[in-house]
Amino acid sequence: MNPPAVSAAHSILVAEDNRVMSDVMRFNLQKAGYHVTIARNGTEAWELLQSARFDVLVTDYQMPGLTGEEVCKAMRTHRPDLHLPIIFLSARGLELSVERMKSELGIETLLHKPFSPRELLEAVAKCVEKTTVPV
Repeated sequence: MNPPAVSAAHSILVAEDNRVMSDVMRFNLQKAGYHVTIARNGTEAWELLQSARFDVLVTDYQMPGLTGEEVCKAMRTHRPDLHLPIIFLSARGLELSVERMKSELGIETLLHKPFSPRELLEAVAKCVEKTTVPV
């Protein structure tokens, strides 16, 4: 099943310090029609969230600077006006409580590494679908 076609107006912020992983995500998201911005660490992601508009945040859990969890806490605390869907990426497997992260950070989903590009595209499409208001 292919994810639905999207408008180039949907902007995705990918916060991932692994260059190969971020390049693969960028390639697949752009191929699906999304505009993609890459942040190489949590501090850069937080700065971008304060200065630009995004439709979805895809963030790694462990990054230099601020962790993905710290970025989400800062966003929810200092920018409560941002109702940005969050997709968390983690290699920590079952160590993370998805329910805790959903209730405390408001994440939409947690993708365990390694994940397929299709899983990422489906998760992003669901987030975009939830936030897109029919005209």
